[in-house]
Amino acid sequence: MRPLTIGALGITRPPTDAVVAQAQGLEADGVETIWYSDHFLHWFPPGVWTQDLVPQALPGSTPHVFLDPTALMAAVAQHTQRIRLATGVTDAVRRHPAVIAQTFITLDHVTRGRSVLGIGVGEAENIVPFGLPYERTASRLIEAVEVIRLLWGTPEPVSFDGDHFRLTDAILGARPYGDTPPEIWMAAHRPRVLAAAGRLADGWFPVILDAAEYGARLADLRAASVAAGRPADAVRAGLYAWLLLTDTAEEADRLLDESLLLRLVALTAPAEEFERAGTEHPLATRWGLLDFVPTELTRDEALAAAAAVPGEVMRRYFMHGTPDVVADRLATFRAAGLEHVDLVDMAALGDPALMASAPERRRAVMQRLAAAA
Repeated sequence: MRPLTIGALGITRPPTDAVVAQAQGLEADGVETIWYSDHFLHWFPPGVWTQDLVPQALPGSTPHVFLDPTALMAAVAQHTQRIRLATGVTDAVRRHPAVIAQTFITLDHVTRGRSVLGIGVGEAENIVPFGLPYERTASRLIEAVEVIRLLWGTPEPVSFDGDHFRLTDAILGARPYGDTPPEIWMAAHRPRVLAAAGRLADGWFPVILDAAEYGARLADLRAASVAAGRPADAVRAGLYAWLLLTDTAEEADRLLDESLLLRLVALTAPAEEFERAGTEHPLATRWGLLDFVPTELTRDEALAAAAAVPGEVMRRYFMHGTPDVVADRLATFRAAGLEHVDLVDMAALGDPALMASAPERRRAVMQRLAAAA
């Protein structure tokens, strides 16, 4: 098993000076990779973005502010030296795989070998409102990665005849900055995409809440790599970890019980989490992360759905509490094979006053994990 490395969620909103400053601070702290979201929308329905419900909802503001992650990666690369810069994650619905291939070869040169392509099936909130197709997303993702690999593999003409993408004597002449192209990390969860990740990916980047489940899916991934003729450990085992870092357990409990925004985030949980708590998903969806479109909910519908999230789901969905407590929970994933964790602290959504001290708590988690290595 490789040493454990740390990632962090990058800022993707203006001003860009803050984006750069955050990246420089993360690099100084020893973070290995910054993961930049590729979104159009946040998970918050417009009807609830009012100051009577959300302190952050200043007049005229919107939560749906996202800059293009690839442009931010290029900008940040000019002001950092070592930290890796990744999409966390993009999709092949809004971006054609040939465009992705060219963009990340470009970023490979701009970053001098530090760019990472994180890619998944896509989320309905970023696709459906814009009139784009949102079906057969698993097969589309798999084909997209195959096309990207094909275009990166040679400067000669290549052809591809898939259900979603077709190439006829297509050429991508630009070659990688170094000896190898950018790494591809796949957000894979279901068996078909897990098998494809074992065959095609350099890294695995799931959202999984239970260490035992994580270990079981990692075993399936390792078996898929072997079946594809690759080493069992060909794919780095990552995790997108939802955190709620606070100074006390009581503060974490307060946020979990009282924060509307955190309850809306919890609507992205899979149906299995609600079934475990003895109820159905409030949105009657298989997996909110993929299917939740916040603009489809009225204010009353959003409030009712948020109120229906059980406390048990809230407490499982977020690794919550003090840095020591959260580090201990992450250690169970490490024991299951975790090699890279993206620390996504959402405490400031529950209480904006926690934002200024969030880096201190993140550093404490990093120190605890390093001490346990």
